[in-house]
Amino acid sequence: MSSSVEQKKGPTRQRKCGFCKSNRDKECGQLLISENQKVAAHHKCMLFSSALVSSHSDNESLGGFSIEDVQKEIKRGTKLMCSLCHCPGATIGCDVKTCHRTYHYHCALHDKAQIREKPSQGIYMVYCRKHKKTAHNSEVLLCRPGWSTVV
Repeated sequence: MSSSVEQKKGPTRQRKCGFCKSNRDKECGQLLISENQKVAAHHKCMLFSSALVSSHSDNESLGGFSIEDVQKEIKRGTKLMCSLCHCPGATIGCDVKTCHRTYHYHCALHDKAQIREKPSQGIYMVYCRKHKKTAHNSEVLLCRPGWSTVV
């Protein structure tokens, strides 16, 4: 059945990410496509999306995220314009709560935002270029010897 779907779409048709609308696998990680081929998203675009939480369920998942949640986040992104390219789909927000900058993952990279990634702790954060010094300074304060902090 999947081969007939492939024939209808054409062999040269290339899928694009539902978030960033690109096929920039080198910058955004692997493009993952759902089994029914209705949802496609880069791994990094999902990891850094503000309202997307990893699902530990085996039911219909895409890179560890519920397909239903990915679809909801893509829909939410249609209302969010990127601070760099001004196109919709920018679901990655600066982690300073008062900041309204939002990005596509590759736009955050191009805008020189700070990307903080600690997969072992499930931490995926972005600080816009205006707030990356703030993020660095708070990190220094949190790491002072003798201070006990919960991050």
